[in-house]
Amino acid sequence: MTTPRRASAILIALAATWLSFGVATGYAEEINLYSTREPQLVEPVIASFTAATGITVKLTYIEDNLVTRMKAEGDASPADVLMTIGLDKTSQFAANDLSQPTASPLLDRVIPPRLRGKEWISLSVRPRVVMVRNDSPQGTIRYEDLADPRFRGQLCIRSPLHQNNVALISAYLVHHGADATEAWLRGIKANLAHAPEGKDNDIIRQLAEGRCSIGIANTVALAQLRDGREGAEWTAWANSVKTVPTTFDTSGAHVNLTGAALAKHAPHRAAALKFLEFLVTPAAQKIYAAAELEYPVTAGAESAPLVAAMGVFPNDALDIDAIAASQKAAIALIKKVGFEK
Repeated sequence: MTTPRRASAILIALAATWLSFGVATGYAEEINLYSTREPQLVEPVIASFTAATGITVKLTYIEDNLVTRMKAEGDASPADVLMTIGLDKTSQFAANDLSQPTASPLLDRVIPPRLRGKEWISLSVRPRVVMVRNDSPQGTIRYEDLADPRFRGQLCIRSPLHQNNVALISAYLVHHGADATEAWLRGIKANLAHAPEGKDNDIIRQLAEGRCSIGIANTVALAQLRDGREGAEWTAWANSVKTVPTTFDTSGAHVNLTGAALAKHAPHRAAALKFLEFLVTPAAQKIYAAAELEYPVTAGAESAPLVAAMGVFPNDALDIDAIAASQKAAIALIKKVGFEK
């Protein structure tokens, strides 16, 4: 638990960091943030931004259909910043002409090129990796190995048509092409312990219960179960499961993301850009990533202890926009293979 004294120290450090970029503080201004992230995950970093800059942030939580909301509001939208989960939804902002370029020397410098586009940035990432029980001898593994017959009847995954898996399969498609991806999917289907079901949390539970011996899930699911937010039984299951270093054959681990963009008609563009820049300072990254138990995107930013305990996952070098552009083709392959049958 953060004490008042420690909270004050964090805010002072944030203010000092922000001032080091030459940004004037102390004036009254407000920006509008539209977010599909739950308010409790965003409010801590909003409070820090306001303390450091004097700019207030009006948060509008939109549980779903952010694109639909923005289209309905059109040119009159009060939104300055858009925040959402998933590379598919992040890429939709520019695809629907709802965002604008985030030109900023600071953002260019601190965010790896593969984790930003012309009209969006990543704020945190969630590697999608292999998990096994703690007593498993399984070591480092490649995504390509998941179709190996040695895992016949041992693999569990959630629906391949869920966005987390669509994104992974899209990345595989960019790396290997359509024919190899179809063969890989057929191999994975043959290796399933049972039909795809549940969420990532359920994959972790199924591993713990011995219903399968190898699974695919996001690191954030394991970290959130370990922190107790879902109850003691889920925590016990999560503590009996571990992550395995997972990579593509010639690259790193596939990651999905939380993304943000400047709204197309942002009424307070300059202040909104300051907010995006603030979100990638090391101290703000620590607060933001810890709230959701994701990995920070900037070098040197500190991960939450539960996240750091899962290990380091060097990211796949693929451009995120290239992965997003391959999603329709990936879905077509998933349906062709007939995973849901």
